[in-house]
Amino acid sequence: MKRNLYIHIALVFTLLSSFGCKKAINLEPENATYDQVFWVNGANVNKAVSGAYSLLREALKADRSFFIAGDLAANNFALGGDYWNYTSIISSGKFNFNYVPYLEGSLQDWSRFYKVINQCHLIIENVKNIPDAKFSGGKAEKDKLEGEARYIRAYTYFYIQRVWGDVILTTESFKDPLNIPPLPRSDEAKTLAFCLTDLSKATSLLGYEEPKTHASKGSVLGLTANIYAWKHDYVKTQLYCDSIINSNKYHLEDVADYNDIWAGNSQESIFELNMLYDAISKNESSGSFFNVFLAAPFITDKSVSSTWFGGDTFDEIFVDPEDRKDKVIQLASDGSLLLTKYTNVNYYDPNNKTAYVVSNNLVLERLADIYLLRAEARFKNGNEPGCLTDLNFVRQRAGLIDYAGSGTNLFNELVDERRRELIGEGYNAFDLIRMEQLQRLYPDSYSPQRIAQKGYYWPLNMRVLGKQNSLLTQNEWWKGHF
Repeated sequence: MKRNLYIHIALVFTLLSSFGCKKAINLEPENATYDQVFWVNGANVNKAVSGAYSLLREALKADRSFFIAGDLAANNFALGGDYWNYTSIISSGKFNFNYVPYLEGSLQDWSRFYKVINQCHLIIENVKNIPDAKFSGGKAEKDKLEGEARYIRAYTYFYIQRVWGDVILTTESFKDPLNIPPLPRSDEAKTLAFCLTDLSKATSLLGYEEPKTHASKGSVLGLTANIYAWKHDYVKTQLYCDSIINSNKYHLEDVADYNDIWAGNSQESIFELNMLYDAISKNESSGSFFNVFLAAPFITDKSVSSTWFGGDTFDEIFVDPEDRKDKVIQLASDGSLLLTKYTNVNYYDPNNKTAYVVSNNLVLERLADIYLLRAEARFKNGNEPGCLTDLNFVRQRAGLIDYAGSGTNLFNELVDERRRELIGEGYNAFDLIRMEQLQRLYPDSYSPQRIAQKGYYWPLNMRVLGKQNSLLTQNEWWKGHF
């Protein structure tokens, strides 16, 4: 029997006792008696869904991998000296994702995300067997919880597809986690089709009026739009963007309130993970995630050497005066440029003046992305005036003058505007892949051969994962560069 699994399998009772992530799990085969006790009412399903959100948050937080894969891999920041082992990831290191000392467990191992996926499998498989009357909100609550699980599962699969390429697609929970057969990777088209099926079902199960920290109809439509954009199906991308915008459920924040977006529950946010400080539980907030962007004076005595700060990309994309820049880029004590989207630093313990958390939410979907995504879709669909309308709507909020270019210049400006608007939010590296900009921006690192062999995906640590799954294969580019 296997004790070290090549994917983490989380039985629900493991989640409810601890949200920690173990590298090796000793589990007995699924306890049917326990299942009969647990999957009996809505209160327990609520706990299981909360566990899924928690697991997703912890998976994205691991070694700040969310920002590494989405921002450092887009060359968005320069690195302080404390981050010597990250230097291969950025442009000066030629985006050599194969050399990440001490970070292999998060950047070259997708195992923790399968914990999220298996948790969602369990919820979806079991919730349908519980009578509606066992939910305090009846069938509506039952549907909502299933819809949330389907959204989380789709988001997780789409996320790991964009980071590592073709996933191992599991569609149901493992009844015996000690005897999992070797499984091959699945073609991207199959995985995205599975995600879209989940989202189609979730659309009918969820409404718009959920808290921003829970999946809603809006977040389902937004994720669907992003998946179709990744597939370069821009007709459907535009349709789903239209649905969100025309719903009038979300609105851009005024630039004066721009930083409220990350303070939680803004009118612009569509979906976010709770990471606000709670004096009672203290579970969600952290002092070692958002703080990577901050130094003194925002965090007392913190040096820029312990920070990711403004580098060449800041100079290249923030070239014109604008109100947004004054909100999200400020000076450190030594004069370096800092990203200041996440500045709600809370020194919560009067007896420990060095203990702090950064109390911001992790916004995964918001309306500005949807407007810029629709601009991209309109451009690809041959509607440059419509593209300009959406692009300039976001630029106007930022305090920039309207852009009037066309053709390739317009599309390149759209790329730059997405970088300006979404920098530090885990989007940009995936934007550069989808919008086919890596070779244009970084020709010394991304050769035609590397692009053809999808060398923008991260390699897998085959020394660990390959031993546990004989059918697992390395990403093509990294076979000769790992």
